[in-house]
Order: sequence, then structure tokens, then C-alpha cells
Amino acid sequence: MKTPVEPLPPELEKNIRARLAANPFIKFMGIQAPQLGRGYAQFVLPFKGELANSIGLLQGGAIAALADEAVAFALYSLVKEGETINTVEMKINFLAAVKEGEVEAAARITKRGRTISLGEVEVRQGERLVAKAMCTYIHLAKK
Repeated sequence: MKTPVEPLPPELEKNIRARLAANPFIKFMGIQAPQLGRGYAQFVLPFKGELANSIGLLQGGAIAALADEAVAFALYSLVKEGETINTVEMKINFLAAVKEGEVEAAARITKRGRTISLGEVEVRQGERLVAKAMCTYIHLAKK
């Protein structure tokens, strides 16, 4: 059973969407964010040739980057003013190849800690599970 997504307050969603719009990597990859929620982010990545490997499949690093960004933006909804986050560890299992279409990453924060947070993400193409990842982030106060 899927947990319902708690909507964000409008001002927080506006701030997170501004952060998305200003992110050059998100722009380069062509990632869209159809849904954001408290501790949740849904990202979509369309397949494009620039993200393919030498045999024409979506490169695993592109899938991992999509997963990492989705979890990071899910966590931004739980981060305090003046605090930054950085990925410290990521474990990903690649389960299916992608050669066309788009993939969707659905990320949830499993544990928001004081210093360390854990998120998980499933990357799917339709009903097919393409990858599953766990990401650990450290919280840092701005100097």
C-alpha cells in the first residue's frame, strides 16, 4: 500500500520549484517534477540520445543521478532555513534496461535525522521497476 503524499505549503513548494528551475544539472538532464510533497518528490526523465551509453541504453549514471536528485528534493521539504545537505552514500540496484520513453523516480524520505537522513527511491518505466536506491545525506549548517 502506498502512503499518501502530504502536500507542501504553497510558499515552500514555490521555493523548492525555484531551486529546481535554477539547477543547471536538472535543466541539462531534462528532468521534470510533476509532484512534490512533504518528504516526497516525483521526477520524470525523458530518454534522449545524449544520455545513452555505447549500446543505446539509458546510461546507469543518468538513472543514478535522477534517483539522487529526486531524493535530495524530497529532503529539501524537510530542511531548515540555513541548512544544506550533501549526499554521503548511495546504493543502487539496476534491474531493467531503458532504450526509449521516459522513466519516473518516486522518492520518499525514510528517516529525517538531526545530522543524517535516509531516503529511498524507485525508478520505473510504467509498471516495470528499472532501479531501486537508498541514499544517505548529511545536514550541514551554513557558515
